[in-house]
Amino acid sequence: MMQHPRNTISRGQAHLLTLGAFLCFGLMSPLCKWAMESGLITGVSMAAFRLCGAACLFWVASVMVPRQPIAREDWKWLVLMSLCGMGINQFCYVLGVQYTSPTNACVITTTTPVFTFVLSVLFLRAKITAWRVGGLLVAAAGALILILGSRMQGGRMGSPLGDAICLVSQLAASFYFVFFSGLIRKYHPVVLMRWLFLISAVLTAPLWGGELCTMQWGQWGAPECLGTVYVVLFGSFVSYLLMIVGQRHLEASTVTAYNYIQPVIAATVGILLGVDALSWQKVVAVLCIAGGVWAISRQGAKS
Repeated sequence: MMQHPRNTISRGQAHLLTLGAFLCFGLMSPLCKWAMESGLITGVSMAAFRLCGAACLFWVASVMVPRQPIAREDWKWLVLMSLCGMGINQFCYVLGVQYTSPTNACVITTTTPVFTFVLSVLFLRAKITAWRVGGLLVAAAGALILILGSRMQGGRMGSPLGDAICLVSQLAASFYFVFFSGLIRKYHPVVLMRWLFLISAVLTAPLWGGELCTMQWGQWGAPECLGTVYVVLFGSFVSYLLMIVGQRHLEASTVTAYNYIQPVIAATVGILLGVDALSWQKVVAVLCIAGGVWAISRQGAKS
């Protein structure tokens, strides 16, 4: 099996790449929301653009990396991995952004370590401690505050439906990290990504095929064009490449810490674009979820 180099960049460069990845992720939700404001693009359509566009870009990029065939016994797991990591995760996330605010969507992405811990306890017999249980409860309280705040205020403050869809997205991402880490280590990242995005695009085609055929392409303006290009190029392709390289040189807890810049970026850009609004519930939710994840990760590092 081909070995991937792990020491080709410095730790400082790895931090910069990881920061760049999460900057791209943070900008994606407000720009995605901006592109969908006119109603010409729906969450289903944007998810299709993201999956299909990223698949094309990763297949082009794969020409520049060593050829690595997928083992026959891995194909069934690759299909499940694509459903969790790309199909359900990315499809639900973009669909959730359609209904909720960009900040809410980014706050909810920070719950992934919490779901990962719960799945590890249920299926991998991860150690349960007071720190971890406390962190789980605090993070859950933060998510509840966010959803209830959206229900009471509505409008640009968020939507319980959108928040719930984004939570499903992060639950799927947690399955991806917990059950498919072996495949992530086994194959070259670009080779893996090209298949994951392609399989997800094919499997979800019945959901978006008809909608793309009836789309009013001629009425697109700057928000639709620029937003879609950003989601595909930077929100999917560039961000994943940067994060993959960063993850190979930094600890998981360090990468997780960068995740908390997403809500700040999303709130700032979303307010400037007029597609978001700030509230005390969002601030409290970020603090609770961040504190809960810190408690879970801190104890995890010691055990």
